[in-house]
Amino acid sequence: MADKTTIIAGAKGGVGTSTVTLNLAVQLAVQSRQRVALVDLARPFGQISLMLDFVPRFTVLDALARIERLDEKVLASLATRHKSGIEILAGPRHSAMNAAERQSVTLEALCRLLEIADRAYDVTLVDIGVVNPADWAPVLQRARTLLLISEPSALSLGMIERHTTAAEQGGIERERIHVVVNRWRQNDDEALTTFEKSGQGPILARLPNDYRQLTEAVQLGIPLMVTANNALVCRYRDLAEWLGSRLGNTPEDVNDQAHSA
Repeated sequence: MADKTTIIAGAKGGVGTSTVTLNLAVQLAVQSRQRVALVDLARPFGQISLMLDFVPRFTVLDALARIERLDEKVLASLATRHKSGIEILAGPRHSAMNAAERQSVTLEALCRLLEIADRAYDVTLVDIGVVNPADWAPVLQRARTLLLISEPSALSLGMIERHTTAAEQGGIERERIHVVVNRWRQNDDEALTTFEKSGQGPILARLPNDYRQLTEAVQLGIPLMVTANNALVCRYRDLAEWLGSRLGNTPEDVNDQAHSA
């Protein structure tokens, strides 16, 4: 298990997994003042470089093509250092993979990549998009913490049970999976309370819906302002503190809902 690695996955498509991964990584970098890596494994194309408006010189495909000789130094040379303080191993852009690249993208190679990233950086966040946890179990098992991003809709919340069941079938304990609800509004609380009472576990964090602020950030090619004191940034700050305490091996109650509404 990679103790310093956190994998972020979506309960379904379109829930904002990449947005959460990016802004959580930036908050962790600012709070910890450590080297924070963001590995973009979302498919079919990486979104992080587009969200930050930069063209990566190298992508995760370059790292996987070198997997047999990849080490911490080479991996760091393939990452793009962003002015926010995080180092990004960008996802594929738009080109179709050639035969050699297709052969290099295996679960074994991805596990090796995360193992090296865990050694190279103080903290590694992995945006994995939407996957079947049973199929991707070898990769998911590399992470100490799994964040499952959901919207407060009935469909998205309903998908959580399928993810956790598939994860258990892949040998991943349900206790390692923590639900984060994105785009939350106060009128969603009744549905979220019902979800928690259903026995699927507590909701770790509720990130307020702020379409205007997030849209402006993407248009400017920047993450959210980490020093802002609005509700959304404060929740990201709280979530980063919680995750940082786990990565630092500080005793933490995994059922703590202090960062929820």
